[in-house]
Amino acid sequence: MKPVIGIVASEFNKEFVDGLVENCLRELKGHKTVVVRVPGAYEIPLMTKKLLKKKEIAVVIAFGVIWQGKTAHADLIASAVTNNLMSLSLAYEKPVIHQVLDVSNEKQARERCFGKELNRGTEGAQAALKMLELFK
Repeated sequence: MKPVIGIVASEFNKEFVDGLVENCLRELKGHKTVVVRVPGAYEIPLMTKKLLKKKEIAVVIAFGVIWQGKTAHADLIASAVTNNLMSLSLAYEKPVIHQVLDVSNEKQARERCFGKELNRGTEGAQAALKMLELFK
């Protein structure tokens, strides 16, 4: 059975997250993938867990964009997502590639989601492929 790469992507900040997903899928061309959209970054770990439970899923890439605001809300969400993604990876002994971005402004988001030199979608795909190779 060919391994499947799961992608969990937030619908919040959709324009930017779509850029990550599109660049990722372009890099993963020829590999079997499944993309699941969730409302926001906070929901990413739960859907990641559901995918990791599936035998055919070999790795999950998590995509989201969290904007820093004037309160600690973004920090709380980012920390919760980060900690839970790491815990899931360790618990299921499957790689989880963390590309839930915490950005301060639109320029940072555009560079990371649509950029040619610094593109977290492309990097997420490359990390997933590298981890698949290491886990063979």
